[in-house]
Amino acid sequence: MEQATGLQLGVQNYAADTVYTLEYDHYDVALHHYNIFWARHYQEFRWNQQLARFEAPNLTVYPRSVVRQLLDQIVSQDSSAAFRAYTILIEQGIQVDRTYRKEAAMGFFANPSLPIFWDSFVASKQTLRAYLLPTGLPLTLPTALAAQSRQLLQPLSFGQRYRLENQLMQELSPQTVTAFELLMLDYQRNALAQESVGRILDVLYSRYWPTIIADKVLLALYLKKVRVYDELGIVGSCNDLAVKLSGLTGSARRTLLAVQDATSDADVRKAARTALRPHQRHESRRTFSLVRPGSRPTVTYNPDSLRHVLQQQGLIVYTGSQLDLARLDTALKYDAPLGFVGGHMPRTTTLEPLIRLLEATFRTDLGFGATFGDWRISGSPSVVHRARAWQAYLRQQGLIAKDNAPISFVQENTFYTRFKASRAKRRIKVFLYRLSH
Repeated sequence: MEQATGLQLGVQNYAADTVYTLEYDHYDVALHHYNIFWARHYQEFRWNQQLARFEAPNLTVYPRSVVRQLLDQIVSQDSSAAFRAYTILIEQGIQVDRTYRKEAAMGFFANPSLPIFWDSFVASKQTLRAYLLPTGLPLTLPTALAAQSRQLLQPLSFGQRYRLENQLMQELSPQTVTAFELLMLDYQRNALAQESVGRILDVLYSRYWPTIIADKVLLALYLKKVRVYDELGIVGSCNDLAVKLSGLTGSARRTLLAVQDATSDADVRKAARTALRPHQRHESRRTFSLVRPGSRPTVTYNPDSLRHVLQQQGLIVYTGSQLDLARLDTALKYDAPLGFVGGHMPRTTTLEPLIRLLEATFRTDLGFGATFGDWRISGSPSVVHRARAWQAYLRQQGLIAKDNAPISFVQENTFYTRFKASRAKRRIKVFLYRLSH
């Protein structure tokens, strides 16, 4: 009927909301009203040969708002039209009010090229863009860097993907990382790309943390993102940005206090207040360890085969014939990334052979046994837990230096130790932390 008349008919559904689609309406109330309208008015329509459609000259027709027209494109089966409408909403700052959001949630099926909860993504990106504009920081990446970032969306082999992640880590900076995030937020449904983004951001924020924490503009932007991503309402490492703010001392804490006092942004102030409080969970989960060096592995793997596997995956942990323990430590910390938005399981492709290589090299499985467990279960010998334990073991042996960088986003999901005294130790640690802060 829309094609034949060029009109869209808004009818009331069971909740007395005006809707333009008939799916998922309890008791088919909207469909009933739709049928009543055409039964009453079909005789008023006449064929217009020039327009090639039916018209009703005496029927009052109300022009649809820009938002309504864009919403029509959002649910279009044409992905390019839907993405264009989504982009217009963001770039022009067009607000999708509560009425439209309710309608979208109940009746509109957005094009699958758009993020799930696309309206929340629109609101979050609008907020970040509005905040970025006065700072002078870029809203978009340079053309070549944006094209390189979009390569993450391709079905690459793991080795290609891992190397591309490493290249982007070298080319992105604290000033351009937010533009990278804004770009990749649009591709929330691409799980592999979001895992890559999760790893890239985890490493970048740790690598440039001294720069960020010393720059009031960059620190305030980071605090803003803590709040905006938290309100996005989707799982992923986007919810864990606050973990890198835990345990700030000295000049970093003074900078944070200065940002809190100087800003007029409510989100920045709230995130700063939260960051200035003691963080029991972040501090206590930093050093998961279950280290029993006397426990020999039940299966001994071939180090040369594991080395070859890791090389194919893009992870080089040997310098000549010697293990590069510093690089290995970095992989143990960051190579179990969660998807930036939408991710709920860590990627462990490189960690599994890496842990087997450590077991073969040091002739111990640290008491975990042969099999990998579920990382979500407290005390389970999963790949993520083993990686934390191996970091602790290597430090205990004096093989790698103390880690002074912020904790990884995934370390937020590491559970407490399994020692009987761990609860008491945690309480003492939190008490001492509060005394010193």
